[in-house]
Amino acid sequence: MSKLIGIGVGPGDPELLTLKAIRALEKLDILLLPTGKTGGESEAYTICKSYIPSTVLLEKRHFPMTNDKNTMLSAIFEIAIEVRQWVNEGKTVGFVTLGDPMLYSTYGYLLKFLKDQITIETIPGIMSFGAIASGNNKVLCEGDTPLIVYPCVDDLKELDALLATQKSLVLMKVYKSFESVKALILAHHLEDDCLIVSDFGKASQKIFKALADVDSSELSYFTTILINKEN
Repeated sequence: MSKLIGIGVGPGDPELLTLKAIRALEKLDILLLPTGKTGGESEAYTICKSYIPSTVLLEKRHFPMTNDKNTMLSAIFEIAIEVRQWVNEGKTVGFVTLGDPMLYSTYGYLLKFLKDQITIETIPGIMSFGAIASGNNKVLCEGDTPLIVYPCVDDLKELDALLATQKSLVLMKVYKSFESVKALILAHHLEDDCLIVSDFGKASQKIFKALADVDSSELSYFTTILINKEN
């Protein structure tokens, strides 16, 4: 059956793809490769390319990374039209995304335009913060402690309150706001309770177990901070 398959490829290590993801890649007719820049490379593709047969047609498309939501949605709408046409022509189309397709992924926007119009299958991927926690023997949370996943963009007043009241947090999208986030962590005396990781699972991976060791110029877009006050 022709359909769209959203495939999570995990945080960076090709060995962290699931068997189901690998099998899905092997049966595709077309693979849609999302790029953040026009003419750029797909991070997700670099992770999974060794599993993709040479018979699969690769279609690179630019998904704008912009705060202008209208511009972003307009571009994705046009791509959705292409995907729908391919599927209606009998093709099985794949879309690869870093981590899991349902967490801070462009795939979620594409899904909204295509849901209930074509057959869609979504294959989960290992989320970056889960991989980071396991890779560093860092417990995320235990018992009945809630886990807060917080994107560090715009106003950080809410983060200030969360650091004061919550025990276990995952801070994502910290790249541009690292110095402000760092100041809040220090203000709450949590510098010994955090783990900072950039580019987990990639050749450029950097792991910082001490906040004082972090040079913000060394951090990539894919930087995550784990905080557990109990571990």
